[in-house]
Amino acid sequence: MLDAPSFAPRSAWLLLGLMLGIGGTMAIQASLGEAIAGKPSKDSAIDRQQFHDALDLVLDRHVDPVDPQLLMALGLKHMAGGLDSYSNFLTAQERELARKREQQGADAGLVVRLIAGPLGDSESQVLEVVALTPGGPAELLGIGVGDMLLEVRGQASDRMTSAAEAQILLAGAPGETIDLELLRAGRDRGESIELELAKPDIDALVDGELIHQQGRIVAVIAIRSFRSGVGEGFKTQLAELRRAAGKPGLSGIVLDLRGNPGGEVDEALVIADAFIEDGILTRTRGRGGKILREERATRAGTDTTTPLVVLQDRRSASASELLAVALQDHHRATIVGERSFGKGTVQDRIGLPDGSLLTLTVARYFSPEDRSIDGRGIEPDLAVTDPSGPAGLEAALHWLGKS
Repeated sequence: MLDAPSFAPRSAWLLLGLMLGIGGTMAIQASLGEAIAGKPSKDSAIDRQQFHDALDLVLDRHVDPVDPQLLMALGLKHMAGGLDSYSNFLTAQERELARKREQQGADAGLVVRLIAGPLGDSESQVLEVVALTPGGPAELLGIGVGDMLLEVRGQASDRMTSAAEAQILLAGAPGETIDLELLRAGRDRGESIELELAKPDIDALVDGELIHQQGRIVAVIAIRSFRSGVGEGFKTQLAELRRAAGKPGLSGIVLDLRGNPGGEVDEALVIADAFIEDGILTRTRGRGGKILREERATRAGTDTTTPLVVLQDRRSASASELLAVALQDHHRATIVGERSFGKGTVQDRIGLPDGSLLTLTVARYFSPEDRSIDGRGIEPDLAVTDPSGPAGLEAALHWLGKS
């Protein structure tokens, strides 16, 4: 990771003035005063030329020599990271490291986002844990949603410009041990822990069971993340549960998306397509509202009759929201729980000539009925207080019992 440059505070300038003497102090103050007193341009907005001029001034006149590549990389990091929560910039070295660790295939089993720090310092920031892989390394260590990472592999979260930098540090080779500085929810002091990376178990991401209730048989299938293969894993799991239900068949299906942070949209659409036989599943709109892409359902193998409930909570995000709203707009499922997270944007990964990578938000997702998802979330048909606990599943089963 790149270290952000540090700049001398005002006290350093005052000390410098004392060292130079009254004459030196007056000279510095005079030059500063002249610069501040200068008349502003009629056009107060900074244009590209002014930006380049300012960059040249930093490179040419800063008291210490400045590495231009480092400076521009830091500038791009802060510019991209400041646009939204999902745009980011990785240097060529970071991009190569990310590729290597992705090929190694192991991770910490958690998803983080960069947020303002909780300890009263408005300028600090931490990595908040927003999702965990069931049975993954982080969950086995007792790390929970809402806990915060202050450091990863010795890199302070306060110096990061995006969660993408952290996710690189949280990946690696199976069995590799990494150091974390963890601040548990509700605590005011961090603790140092070691975490051993492991490959995710796809089977653990799709977990199903049959619940017998007053002569009815309901399939409950929990999907914890949308990684590659999860769509087919869901279809296999559902087929096995149908066979296990025997001749009476299934009286209903609960699709449990609680705590699901999303992932690969195509995997979520595989599941939506299993219950919607015709029409749009999702669409994306770019700048100016222009439709960039529409995904449509196919008729083959569609289940249009089994009563279906989607169970979600405030952490259900991204691909899980697209699945829920597609089923809701087509009146194919009842949504139970609370309003979802509200992440409905599309990122384009753009490789630059030097090998660096710019990830940029270029579009937003919209539902089949053209409802925006980003920043709004999906409103449930049946609201449940604290659906992450037993009350969520109980409400879903109760609703199916009335259908």
